Amino acid sequence: MKIILKINLIIFLAGLLLTGIISSDAASKTGHKEFNKITFLYNPDAKLLVDMDNSELNQILKKVKKKAFGWSVYSKIKNYEVIYEAGTIFSRSNNTSQTIDFQYNTSSSTTKEIDFNLSGTLAMKASGKIDSISASLDRSIRSDIGFRNNVTFEEEMDFQLQIPPRKKISLIVKGRATLSSGAHKYYFLGICLNKGYWEYVDIINEYYELYEEEIY
Repeated sequence: MKIILKINLIIFLAGLLLTGIISSDAASKTGHKEFNKITFLYNPDAKLLVDMDNSELNQILKKVKKKAFGWSVYSKIKNYEVIYEAGTIFSRSNNTSQTIDFQYNTSSSTTKEIDFNLSGTLAMKASGKIDSISASLDRSIRSDIGFRNNVTFEEEMDFQLQIPPRKKISLIVKGRATLSSGAHKYYFLGICLNKGYWEYVDIINEYYELYEEEIY
């Protein structure tokens, strides 16, 4: 019995580890679990935090000014416009020789409220309740890059399409946003007690795009 329990425990722990690896890998492309892809619209040389090497990150951190008390913030990127991809609504393949009809509809409308994201693999995490220190850091950052209100989307879709033979049709969630990133330090009596990086993605709008692919 003890051997069986040990085996089950090992399998359970291995499953947790594998889940963690998959989740981490899914977010590693952008540093934000909410977005599969982020593309700078007018600044092709700009980089996400997750794409910067240690040398680039250290240069950003060095530009944070020293102060006696509180948070000091430096913005490397300030409100650059980006295009994001946030997932796939559906994906249907037609691997036959005949055209098939496909109908998609939502039974009811849904509302999504999107606020700022303070995330990234190297950035400070803000999930659930934001404590007073995190809130004060947010205020310092927002005083530099500007404040944004919540954005509400109501979606209700009902359409029909035809999928040609050997084709795959996907409906992708996309949109425009502004991205800001930089570094921060917290000082007490001129001594740095906390330092790190932050990256904000502020949603402007959301839309959907149909993609058609060949099946080989």
